[in-house]
Order: sequence, then C-alpha cells, then structure tokens
Amino acid sequence: MIKSMFIRQTQNLSVAVVCAGFMLSGSLQAADSAIDWPTTNWGVPDLQGIWDYSSRTAVERSPQFEGKLTVTQEEAERLVPSLQQYTDALEERGAEAPGPHNVGGYNAFWISPGDWLAVIDGELRTSFIIEPEDGRIPWKDGGREARSAQRAAMSYAHLDQNDGPEGRSLAERCLLSFASIVPSLPSLYNNTIQIVQSPTHVMILAEMAHDARIVKINGKHNAAGIPQWHGDSIGWYEGNTLVVETINFHPEQVSRGGAYTSANAKITERFYRVNEREIRYQFTIEDPELYSTAWTGELPMFASPDLYEYACHEGNHSMPGILMGARVLEQLSVQ
Repeated sequence: MIKSMFIRQTQNLSVAVVCAGFMLSGSLQAADSAIDWPTTNWGVPDLQGIWDYSSRTAVERSPQFEGKLTVTQEEAERLVPSLQQYTDALEERGAEAPGPHNVGGYNAFWISPGDWLAVIDGELRTSFIIEPEDGRIPWKDGGREARSAQRAAMSYAHLDQNDGPEGRSLAERCLLSFASIVPSLPSLYNNTIQIVQSPTHVMILAEMAHDARIVKINGKHNAAGIPQWHGDSIGWYEGNTLVVETINFHPEQVSRGGAYTSANAKITERFYRVNEREIRYQFTIEDPELYSTAWTGELPMFASPDLYEYACHEGNHSMPGILMGARVLEQLSVQ
C-alpha cells in the first residue's frame, strides 16, 4: 500500500509539559471562570481545528510500570524504548527486513507514531486506560472468546484472500483504516482528526481512509438501528465538553476492524477544550458481552497545522495488481 509522503510535527515533551500547566485538574466538568473559553457564535465550546493525538503511550498499562498510572521522566527513560529504538525494531520486521520473500512493510521513513508518552496534567501517563485503576481492559470470563467468535463470523472463510477484493482487509479495500476507528487511538502515522461544528451537527474527519463521522447534536439514534461504519453518533454539550454517544457499529467493522468495538458496544466520547492548542479526549466503552465493567481512557490532542492526505492504494492501482498477480501465479501452477 503506497501512502502519501509527509513530515509530521510531533509534540515534544517540553512543549507538552508547558501546555499541560494550563490544564485543569479533576473531571472534565470542572469549570474555571478565570479562563476565557473559546466559543462559537451560537454559544457552544469551539472545538474546531485539526488535532494531533500522536503518542507512544499504550492503551493498556504494561506490567513493567507496576500498576502506576504516571511515571517520572527518569523512570520513563529507563523503561520506555526511545523513538529510534522503536522504529529500529519496526524496520527489522518491515520493508528493509532481510529475506528474499519480504515484499514490503513500513520503514522508519513513513512512521510518525509520536515521540514520547502522553502528558496529562503535567504528568507522563503509562496507559490511556484510567478506569479500571489497574489500566487493563476488564475482559469478562469468556469475553475474549466472544470477541474471537465475532471476528470469525464474517471472516469470508470460503474465500482465499486473493479470490477478490472481499478477501482482502478493510484497510486494503480503503473502507476502514487502523487510525480512524472509534475511539481515536494513535497508530503508526496520520494520527490527526479535524473537527467542524455547526449548530445542528459536528463533523469529525479522519483523513486516514477519508472517514467523516457526522454527529447529530441533540438528535436521536436512527430508529431502524441501521448499522454504519463508525456507528450511529449523536451528541450534546455539557458545559465546556462535547459528548458523543455512538452505537450500531457495522458488523463487518466488528469482525474485521476495531479491536474494542462490537455490535453491542456503546462508546461515549468527551472532547474538552483545555486551552487554545489542546483538547482532552476521553472515551468510555460499555459492552456487557465482552467486558465485566465499562472502561475509560483519556489522552491529549494538540493543535496541528496540517491534515496530510492519506493516498490509499486504490488510487495507485494496487488492488488490481494484487489480484492479477494471483491469477498469474495460478496460471503458472497449472503449467
């Protein structure tokens, strides 16, 4: 898959710490009358702009952090691989890895995962998960097996991956990518969203696969329960926070897309404007079939000057090339 070339400006730790000094402690509902919160001309919090959520922090807390949500700079430098070490490890398995049958992955030229751990309230976070307190996904007994069954339900097991486009992944088919699903979580690159607001709707654009989520403000979920890519989203404002509730995820997305989304999931997101260049993003996932309790994560999003194009491979004719190559191999095998 060929992607557009870009150079992303990532947030370094010193800038993040300075910005975090302006952040409010406590819940997202906390109000500070001394802060002149930006608002739209119809009186709601102005969240518009391009926001970068790159980070090396993981969703779940690694055992090496011994349960701690935050670490010092010294601890992080001791426990977390540097960005160079991280990209070197990826390259060993990617496009420059040795071996005659390796036809390509990503080398470090394409990778922009974020240069350090996420900073919240001036502290380095060891996981996005803040509830449960141990920073781990609260799988219920049988939850992982249920998730595997969901994935298998639409695996197209009767198809070889090269029989047709349906056998390829959603990302290869340019239907759903790994950095544009709900909730928004960092990936290898293109970790940006654009928010555009109107009095009746909010648009959340993930350029990674060109996905625009349309949130109905003070609206209702589709009564027919029609499943959609990224689900059916409604939203409302609570003080300085935009709250977005999403249900009815597309079944193929459930089986072949996001790791934490199922047909029964309800995902509630909160976008809170911390200052001129930062949004606090929270998400809560409820799914009684998979999880013993709801779980919540949070991460910062920083203002970004650009939204880089995601040049999905179909524009470069790679899908026909994959399928034609498979047909050639079939012809050779019968000769």
